[in-house]
Amino acid sequence: MRPPVSVVFMVKDEADRLGPSLSAVRWADEVVVADTGSTDGTPEMARAAGARVESIPWEGYVASRNRALELPAHDWVLFLDADERVSPELAAAIQSAVASPGGAAGFRMPRLSHVGGKPVRHGIWWPDRKLRLGLRSRGLRSAGGRVHERIEVDGAVRDLSPPLLHFPYRDVADAVRKNTLYARLSARDSFERGRRATVLSLLVRPPVEFLRSFVLKGGFLDGRAGVGVALHHATYYMLRAAFLLEESEKEKAGRGA
Repeated sequence: MRPPVSVVFMVKDEADRLGPSLSAVRWADEVVVADTGSTDGTPEMARAAGARVESIPWEGYVASRNRALELPAHDWVLFLDADERVSPELAAAIQSAVASPGGAAGFRMPRLSHVGGKPVRHGIWWPDRKLRLGLRSRGLRSAGGRVHERIEVDGAVRDLSPPLLHFPYRDVADAVRKNTLYARLSARDSFERGRRATVLSLLVRPPVEFLRSFVLKGGFLDGRAGVGVALHHATYYMLRAAFLLEESEKEKAGRGA
């Protein structure tokens, strides 16, 4: 008999893609959907799929994730986003891991992202290992800044082999919107840590990141998807530098006022 496992999703307005993610965790002993203010019927569809739905306030990625992690009933928790799906192979690996953790307090898994339905197995997005399974009794928590937060746990962390399937963008518009949001939040974090942008960082870093993803990391092996990922990655750094430069100029203007 393995210990029970709770799956926790934190969502907002994900009615169009949460369904397959919920279907993929029917093996779990409990599924909790922490909703941060959906208006598209997400809570209703999640309840209809058998999940327990709880409303939580939006306080930023880290604070809200930690609030969501207080909701499950069981010690072992798998934390997922609505755009992530657990394959049958990963489900079997998770159940085996919690049955015989070997002293581990948490488990990482590679995340296999998809662009236009095509898996991206090279470039900057792979293997993208994420700690998503851990013990609440060993301090399972979210940490980090406004964006690119991480899950942490106190104790040994081991790796699972099967990937977590990731479908990050609905379409090009969704990719542009998210890239812009994350770049802005990251720039704000960097500014508050004392970093200041220059025009050089705006011009040099983006092409370097494109080459790193497309050439050094083998993104070209993914064809058009690899080109898209490399461009997306480079654009993120361009936007982040532009937002950071904007913050720097605002600071200078404020000092001169």
